Amino acid sequence: MKLKIFLILFFIPLQAYADQPPDWRNFKVTSANGKWNAFVGRDYNEGAKYPWEDTWTLSVYKAFRYPIPTPSEIPIWSRPYDPSGYAGGYLSDDGKVFVYVEYWYHKDRPVVKIFREDCKIFKDGNFFKVGKNLKKTVSHELWLGKGKVLQFVSLEGEPHIEISTVSGVRYVNTVCEKSTN
Repeated sequence: MKLKIFLILFFIPLQAYADQPPDWRNFKVTSANGKWNAFVGRDYNEGAKYPWEDTWTLSVYKAFRYPIPTPSEIPIWSRPYDPSGYAGGYLSDDGKVFVYVEYWYHKDRPVVKIFREDCKIFKDGNFFKVGKNLKKTVSHELWLGKGKVLQFVSLEGEPHIEISTVSGVRYVNTVCEKSTN
């Protein structure tokens, strides 16, 4: 009996910090106000054997009721999307900005991907200056703070995202620069 309890108590922490593998499914994100949906879907090209080899598209619609848009629903805007294999993201209340935030920290790779109709803005881990405060898991480092991770805000009249990190709040401007397509 004591051995069973020991084994259970020993393996619970390992399970809690194990990283989930990517699932590579299509997904939908709804804006906080419920007026817009973003749908990220695989294009199912003939030559792509695996989901990560295929092309994907991010499309933003006025809110639809079903898990996927019907053929009669036309997106307001669309653009190519390079997924990490995990569902999720944030869509602004005006449907103009879609943001994907990586849970795992990557110093020299994008951890925040911002998509607009006319541009994309990627920020790698170095941009956020989180220092050595990263929480370790079995195979990665976590960089996001607790609570609400992302909010859409306005700073000095321009749209930004506010991200809670382990080192405090950080801001990213979501306005397109001319060379970010």
